[in-house]
Amino acid sequence: MLQAVVSGLILGSIYAIIAQGYYITYITTRTLNFGQGDFLMVGALLGLTSLGAMTASGIHVYLAAVLTILLISAVMGVLGWGLERAAIRPLQHFLSIGWILSTVAVSIMLRNIAMLIWGRNVIPFPSPFGSDVYRIGEVGITRHELFVAISAVVIMACLFFFLNRSLLGKALAAVAFNRDAASLMGINPQRMAVLAFALSSALAGIGGILVGPITNTAFFMGATLGLKAFAAAIIGGLENPLGILIGGLLLGVIEQVFSLFNSAYKDASAIVLILIVLIFMPQGLLGKKVKEKF
Repeated sequence: MLQAVVSGLILGSIYAIIAQGYYITYITTRTLNFGQGDFLMVGALLGLTSLGAMTASGIHVYLAAVLTILLISAVMGVLGWGLERAAIRPLQHFLSIGWILSTVAVSIMLRNIAMLIWGRNVIPFPSPFGSDVYRIGEVGITRHELFVAISAVVIMACLFFFLNRSLLGKALAAVAFNRDAASLMGINPQRMAVLAFALSSALAGIGGILVGPITNTAFFMGATLGLKAFAAAIIGGLENPLGILIGGLLLGVIEQVFSLFNSAYKDASAIVLILIVLIFMPQGLLGKKVKEKF
């Protein structure tokens, strides 16, 4: 049970990283990238190819891992910029929900392109940290899982600092609070929307690199992971980054605990948890209750 909890916290931290992308785009533009899982898949496959090419060229494996994360973050950021300009902005006019289908269409395109390039088979993603296991009592944790845990803490800390302390982060918050007032103060909401989608896609790419050695990579891997990240966002509260973090960790732990009894319950437990939260707390665990006057 303790091993399941530790493994669940590590997996849940990846869900939380991906789910923060939903939060950033939602508060800024009131839209979501429903292809976030396939952006994760592209990041994982590109990361696998990049890491392999760098290590084959003689670059030290640890340096190659850092360079791969930076490179994939930049590439996925550009891809997110393209998504906002081509699939979101033209269809974001008043009362239009066409952007929902456009993001789904982009995800299907990415999935098919990935299948043509990397094939249909599952590709092992060797961790740059090897397969050695550290033992703390009865709990075992690999070097890669330890790297994931440390990376999750660093990424979350950087993200919270960016959103709450940096000038760009405050500009995003201003657009989220009142788009028109932010425009009057000299903030360009369209540029903030581009930044939000670029940052969201970069987080998906990093999540793909982190989860790849744990789940292996394939063109179809993004569907389930994207859905679970969205579940983490809904459980924690789509407008609360701390709630999303808690939702991701909770979802990961529940999945691993249920899989102890039967592996078939692993995915079903996420859906059951969503239903329970939506029934009793529709706004999420830490979401804000909104009162509307008519």
